[in-house]
Amino acid sequence: MSKIISVFGATGSQGGSVVKALAKNGMYSVKAITRNPKSDKAQTLSKLNNVTVHQADLDDPASIDKVLEGCYGSFLVTDFAAHFDNRETKQGISFVDSAIKNKLSHIVFSGLEHVEPIINKPCLHFDYKAKIEDYGLSHKDKITFTSIRLPMYNQMIPLMFKHKLEDNQFSLTLPMGDNEVFLMNVEDAGKCVKSIFDNPDKYGNSIIPVAGDKLKGKEIEKIINKYVAPVKFLYANTSLEKFRSFGFPGVEDIVNMFEYYQTGKMHRDLNLTKELYKDVESFDQWVAKNLHLFK
Repeated sequence: MSKIISVFGATGSQGGSVVKALAKNGMYSVKAITRNPKSDKAQTLSKLNNVTVHQADLDDPASIDKVLEGCYGSFLVTDFAAHFDNRETKQGISFVDSAIKNKLSHIVFSGLEHVEPIINKPCLHFDYKAKIEDYGLSHKDKITFTSIRLPMYNQMIPLMFKHKLEDNQFSLTLPMGDNEVFLMNVEDAGKCVKSIFDNPDKYGNSIIPVAGDKLKGKEIEKIINKYVAPVKFLYANTSLEKFRSFGFPGVEDIVNMFEYYQTGKMHRDLNLTKELYKDVESFDQWVAKNLHLFK
C-alpha cells in the first residue's frame, strides 16, 4: 500500500511541483491541499493519477487535523505574501503541532534562514520561515522534520525583474551589483522533495539547501541574450535604493533580501542538489526551454 503524503499549497508553483513529483510513479498517494478545491488549478490536479484534492486552511486547525489523518508525511509551504505579517509563523507552528498530534512520520518544510542577525534589519519572509524551521527541528524527538531551503526561482527573473525599455529591449532590474545569486527551476524542487521523502534516514532532521545554478547579473544577461535575438536584455545593476522606489507591496522585504544576497553569506549546495536530483537544470538549460517568457 502506498504511503499517503499531504501537500499544502498544492495549487502554487512550489506545491504543485511536489504534487506532480510524488504522484508520478505511484509510490505515494497524494492529498493535494488547497483552500479552494473548485479552482481550475485544483481541478487540473484532481485529474492526475494518485492524487485527490482536499480543502483545508492553515488558519483552521480543525481542517488541518482532518486532512492529516492517515498521512505518512506532509509537505508544507507557507505564504508570507498572503498577509505580510507573522501569521505565517503561527500557521507553521500550529501545523507542526497538528502533525505530531496526528502521528505523522515526516514533515518536509519549505524553510529559509534567519536574515535579521546578518544584516541587522528584518527580512520577514525569511525570518518567519526560519522560526518555523527552528520549531520543527526542536521537535525531532517527536517527528522527523526536514527543511528544504530553496533559492530564487528561475521563473522570477522574467516575472518580476524584466522591464521593457523600448521595442525588443528589456532591462533586468536585479539589485545584485557584481555578486552572485542562487537560482533554481521551481519544477525541480518537487523532485528534490521526493528524494527527501524517499530517504528519511539520510535527509531527515536536517536542513537541505538546494539550487540549480549560481550566477552574476551579467552572466544571466549573457545566457538570455544567447537565445532571444533580436530581443536584447541588459543587466541594469539596479541599486537597492532605486529598487525600493518601485513601491510595490512588500518591496522593503525584497530589498532586504537582496541586501542579504549581497553579503555573500547565503549558502546553497549545488552538489547536494544533484545528489537529490541528478538532472537538475542549469539556468541556461531552463531558458532554452522557456523562451516565451522572455519575448
